[in-house]
Amino acid sequence: MGNRTALFSRKQSGGVFTIDDIKEHPGDIFFVDSGHSAASDTAGFGKDPDSPFATIDYAVSQCTASQGDVIYAMPGHAETLAAAGDLDLDKIGLSLIGLGHGTLQPTVTAGTIDSVDIDIDAASVTIENIHFVSAIDDIVALIDVNATDFTIRNCRFTQSAADKNPLICIQDAAAAGSDRMIIEGCKADLYDTAGTHFVNFAGTGTGHIVRDNILLGDWGTMAIGGAGVVTRATIIDNVIYNVASDNDSCISFAATATGICMRNLAGGGAAQANGITATAMALAQNFYVDAAADVNAILEPVAT
Repeated sequence: MGNRTALFSRKQSGGVFTIDDIKEHPGDIFFVDSGHSAASDTAGFGKDPDSPFATIDYAVSQCTASQGDVIYAMPGHAETLAAAGDLDLDKIGLSLIGLGHGTLQPTVTAGTIDSVDIDIDAASVTIENIHFVSAIDDIVALIDVNATDFTIRNCRFTQSAADKNPLICIQDAAAAGSDRMIIEGCKADLYDTAGTHFVNFAGTGTGHIVRDNILLGDWGTMAIGGAGVVTRATIIDNVIYNVASDNDSCISFAATATGICMRNLAGGGAAQANGITATAMALAQNFYVDAAADVNAILEPVAT
């Protein structure tokens, strides 16, 4: 057998010649850059970073389902959504990846009306390294997940001003069968009142994973959890501070929800007994501290 490599040469029609890695780019590649003088939501654009598309939703419309297409949002890309479904990731296997960090992290701002949202309407969609900004109060659900195997990784959630906290940042829709959601490495800074959940598991999905997130905010119901009876969930290594002061939880699941809830560090204004509630899950090394100053966290639930 001769020598083999995962690298291959590719020349997209209208795009640049590249040497690529089949594992990273099995399908087409598109570029979005609102700040580029040549950006245009026009067929024939988007295949070259020097002639990119202007919006992510238009780039999605040019993708083909089930072939692993990737959309790159270039450093400094910014766009504002003004209506429900203004951004609909509805192609199976699509990845949206932001390039750039800090002030150059691509930004998607939700504003105008509280029904504005980002819909996940196809299976196996991935979002990485996007900064989501809430610019209107009481957004019902910023990211509405209606399909299986959704992954969101290394994204940031903030608000543009006081009282602009979305009610829910990420929602597993109740009747959608959105199994195996992965939420990892995300950061939330949402201190102002109005929120109810960072992640709301309203449905009965199975195999969800929520890990390695840092969540600082004011969530009036819980930061992670919901009323849905999820099964085989993994909630692990999250750091949560919920400033809500009316006995609201950091982690709370339905009494019959199953899975593991381990090594989470949580705190806030809630009474200690309500910090982490996962009655039917396997629990280990979860710690919670209430708002009292100069005290250490204790095991939550307390050891029996």
